[in-house]
Formats: sequence, C-alpha cells, structure tokens
Amino acid sequence: MLKYVFLLFICLHLQNGIATPDPTGCQDPAIVTAAEETLDHINAYRQEGYIFSLNRIYDVKQEPKEGGASLLHLIIDVLETKCHVISKKAWKSCEVKTVSDVPVFGKCEASVTFQTTIILHNFNCTIQQEQLCSFSVPAVAIVETCPDCPTAERLDEPIIVETANLSMQKFNKETTMPNYFALLNITSASMQWVVGPAYFVEFTIQETDCAKASTDVNFTQCRPKDGPSIKGFCTGSHTTIDDSPEIKIPIEVNCSMYKPTPDNEPEKFHDAISHRTTEKPAVQTPSGSVLLLPPPPIPKPPRVRAAASNCPGERRHSLGLRALKL
Repeated sequence: MLKYVFLLFICLHLQNGIATPDPTGCQDPAIVTAAEETLDHINAYRQEGYIFSLNRIYDVKQEPKEGGASLLHLIIDVLETKCHVISKKAWKSCEVKTVSDVPVFGKCEASVTFQTTIILHNFNCTIQQEQLCSFSVPAVAIVETCPDCPTAERLDEPIIVETANLSMQKFNKETTMPNYFALLNITSASMQWVVGPAYFVEFTIQETDCAKASTDVNFTQCRPKDGPSIKGFCTGSHTTIDDSPEIKIPIEVNCSMYKPTPDNEPEKFHDAISHRTTEKPAVQTPSGSVLLLPPPPIPKPPRVRAAASNCPGERRHSLGLRALKL
C-alpha cells in the first residue's frame, strides 16, 4: 500500500510541473531577446544592403559556459526592410518591404555569448537569388497575390542604370549642398506598367571633392571626398510611353542624407533630413558575411529540420503571399 502511495505522490509532483523544465528553444523569451539583440549587432556590422528584420527564430543550440554565460548558435529567418544600412536605424523602427516593394528574404546563422549582454562572435547571412529577379521573392509569387504590383528588374539593365544616372543628375542640380555627389551602388530596381513601363530605382550616393561653386567641373574626374564624407540613400523613377526607348526626366528623386561620425564622438549617426539620432550597438569585431545565392534548383530541396524543442518559432510576417512561405 505504501508503494502505491509513493508512486501517486511522484505522479502528482510531475503533474504539477515540479519535474518539468522551463520552456526552452525558439519560444523561450530569453532566446527571443537574444535573437533580437543579435540582429542589432549584425545590422550594425554590415556596410552594404538593407537592414534585416527578424521574421522568426528557426533553430537554436545552447552550450553552457563558465560564469553562468551561454554560447548560442542561432538560425534566424530575416526579411529586408526599406531602410538601408547606412541609415544605422534600429531594425524595429524600419518597415518590412511589402509585396509592392518586391520583398527579399533569407536567413542568418550566428554564434553569440549570452549572459547580461550579447557578444557577437561570427555570423553568416544568405539571401536567395530567384531567377533574374534580383535577390527577391519570385515574380510569379508576387503576381499571383498582386497582379498590378511592381516586379524586380536586373540592376545592370541599361534602362535601370540610365534611370539611376538621370536621378543622380537631377539631385546634383537641385540640392543646395556645396559639393557634387556621385553614384555608389544601385541597390534595388523594379518595373510597373502605368501609362507605359515605369521604372523605379534605389541607390546610394557619396559626396565628392568637386565643389559646385567651381566652373567647368569635369564630373568624370570627381572622386569621393577624402576623410569623413556625407552619404545618401535615394529613390528615383521615370516612365516611358508605349515602350519607347526615349527616357523622360525622372518623375521624382528623393534622398536621405547621413553625416559621418567624428572619431572623437560617441558612435552615433545623424539623419540630416529627419533629424533623428540612433545609437549603434557595440560589436566586438566579429567575422561575418552576407552571401547572395544563385537560383535554387527546381524543385527546391527541403530545408533541414530544426533540432531544438519548440522550433521553429512563429513567423512575424507572411506578406500575404499564398504561394510562398518566407
């Protein structure tokens, strides 16, 4: 009889959760916080591309270390936002690219030490290249959901390059800044049919050593300004009629300019247009990379299943794409 009472006592303890561990894996609030802060560091380290936003935690491996710290190996799914990394904005304040913006998705693998703060050791992010459509969601998935939305164009298409150059010329003509600016990189391009093909570009620019007050400036001889220089992130567009090769003056060009931080000041970045200032997270010089993968084979191979409990976590965004799980 005592034996049965003892077994009943153990069962009651197990049922009440005394022997049940706390929630772990991708649903653990501490892991979620660690993943969010890890993405802060990854975005701060990057010099090119758009700021990543956390879509979900796909998998996590935790290794205890001395002193109560843990070594975390994280796999997180990310989506590009509309903010370029030169803005140094916090990813939570940036809007994720929607279907009308040609969304881009990928994953980041990172190793971090986690205790009271996050120390990023290394990371590797991969962004999937789909067909000829930049590094983005396949055009067929966008057209199915939104037939009238823009679709991605190759960044090296002559009409895209010309659109960026004309937008750059218009900016230099209209800006009141003392020096000319030069095109750095075309970062995104799309096309949408309006009264004819309308082309949209996004690109980065940098201040040059050519002063606008000078006469007979040979713009081809202008070089990036020595030392700290102002950079910008711009959008431009133009429309052709009946697929005519003649290019009109861009409909509009808008640029957000970002001033550099002096070496003797705290690491902050200032938006000269919106007058917002954001702190840059401290990063202890990790090793990291962002890879742009070629188109996947068809059919696309299945993803390796997550090993941790409660993984993968829930997606924060679906963008309404029925044919594609981001």
